[in-house]
Amino acid sequence: MIGGRKLWLVTLVNATFPGLAVALAFWYWNRPAPRLVADYWLIYCAVTLLSAIAMWYVPYLFGATEEKKRIYARMYASTRQVLPPRGENPRPNLLHVLFHVLFVVNFILVLALLFHAS
Repeated sequence: MIGGRKLWLVTLVNATFPGLAVALAFWYWNRPAPRLVADYWLIYCAVTLLSAIAMWYVPYLFGATEEKKRIYARMYASTRQVLPPRGENPRPNLLHVLFHVLFVVNFILVLALLFHAS
């Protein structure tokens, strides 16, 4: 839909922030991370979770423009759907639902980490 070159560029940009989070996690494995690093993890996890909600659950629950419905339908036409349909609203496929569960778990873990450190 967007072409190979743009897909690679988007993938590279989208991999930068989680890549940094993972690199910092390995760097500070079994030792205390500075507050700035923990804050980065919190901000990254919160932004990721809020983005998933905005991109998937707002359109699923409240509807989307006709153009967005068309785009989602084309991009995810052959994927497995697990959530019940809500009219013509786009719905997250199984892979995205699993990602979203991971986002919630990571957000809870980083909150636990920050509250434990306080």
